[in-house]
Amino acid sequence: MLLSAVQRFMVLGIEFVIVMLSGVVALEFLEGFKIGTSEYYGLRNAGHIYFLLIFITFSPYVFAFYTVVVSPLSWLLRKYVPFVIARVLVYSVGCGLLGSWVFEQMFSDYMIESYHLNRATSIWIFVLAGVIYALVENRVIQRYKRRAENIGISNKV
Repeated sequence: MLLSAVQRFMVLGIEFVIVMLSGVVALEFLEGFKIGTSEYYGLRNAGHIYFLLIFITFSPYVFAFYTVVVSPLSWLLRKYVPFVIARVLVYSVGCGLLGSWVFEQMFSDYMIESYHLNRATSIWIFVLAGVIYALVENRVIQRYKRRAENIGISNKV
């Protein structure tokens, strides 16, 4: 039972890191390409090494955010909210707010105004990331429930 919970935590943590870092790369691809100055090192200036930099730099912070914020929230939602669509809505709104914050962190006010960057792009990318995370989480939870039922363990998720 404990091993199953740890496996589920790790699978969902890795999935959360992949989805959020993909959101950052998509934001960089859609909005960062508009920036044509050498003072901003994004995908255009740093090239393919940008993917490695994003992964090495941000994945520990994203996993820590998952451990401290998302995992307890996820547990509470699974425990008290029986409807999948409600959990999808909570994750998408939360990730949309996260997308707004990421946009502020990635781009300075000068760049936002000068290059006409759109915050809504970031919000929609991360809303989509929240929906993807919620659907994959539901599938992983259902899989572990079925596995526990097959081996006869009472698994309260």
